[in-house]
Amino acid sequence: MLHRCSFQSADNHETMSLEELPVSQNLLCFLYHSQIAPDAPVSCVADIVKTARSFNQQHDITGMLIFDGMRFAQYIEGPEQAMEGLIARITEDPRHCQVVPMLHAQLQGVRRFARWSMAYAFVDEQEPVDELAALPAQAALQHFVQMQPMLDIA
Repeated sequence: MLHRCSFQSADNHETMSLEELPVSQNLLCFLYHSQIAPDAPVSCVADIVKTARSFNQQHDITGMLIFDGMRFAQYIEGPEQAMEGLIARITEDPRHCQVVPMLHAQLQGVRRFARWSMAYAFVDEQEPVDELAALPAQAALQHFVQMQPMLDIA
């Protein structure tokens, strides 16, 4: 299901940069959560982040990945064609399982993570991802965006 999403943070926290694309370029956003695969070492997360940053920078995709030691939550935004290919690769990646797409929509408004090809934060408790997973699409997105100022983002 395609949801429309509008992005205005409650505290008007700006994450825009000069490189921000106008919405007229048909940008998509995607939010999901998943679990690290039972046979995947935790060390694979560093490779995921490194690969994502390189790929995303080349394809004008921005976003944030949160990992709690067991589960991932990721939001990405970018041009439709590049995003559709990336979403397919994400859902098929054997390093994680139980991939649950929460939001797959056209981006309305400005990018939320324009400064980062892939912001990454490790959280040492499971509550943030658990809370996100329990919410409907729009509320999950708002929760994800509101977590940003509280995270130690690399």
